[in-house]
Parts: sequence; C-alpha cells; structure tokens
Amino acid sequence: MFKKTILMSLLISALAGCVTYGDQRFYPSQEQEAAMKANSRRVQDDERAERAERRRERREEMMDEADAIKRAYGDRKVYILH
Repeated sequence: MFKKTILMSLLISALAGCVTYGDQRFYPSQEQEAAMKANSRRVQDDERAERAERRRERREEMMDEADAIKRAYGDRKVYILH
C-alpha cells in the first residue's frame, strides 16, 4: 500500500510538471528576432542556390544524354520512354 502511494504521488507530480512546462512561451527580443530572420533568409538563399545548381546539373546531364542518343542513332527517329 505504501509503495502504491509513493508510485502514485510520483506519477501525479511528473504529470503536473509536464502540464506546467507546456504553457511556457518564447518571446524573443528585437535583436534575437532580427538574428533569427537573418538566419532564416540566409538558409533560404543557400537552399535556393543549391536547387538552382541541381537544376543546372540535371539539365547538363539531360543534354549530354540527348547528344549521346543523337550521335548513336543519327537521323533515325527514336522514342525514349522514362
């Protein structure tokens, strides 16, 4: 009985701790908000540049494939299904 009481009190206190912790909010200062926006913009710009580079590489690969097919088959019509 004593062990069950201790276990229940520990369980209740753990749950109460979770509930009170979940209500906390983060209110950044103006400097923190400006830093977060600058970091966000930098990450977005980096990702945009990376996507553009990937598109250029893919386009180059497609042109290389098309050139190889053109050299292999000459003037014959070839239909390639992807």
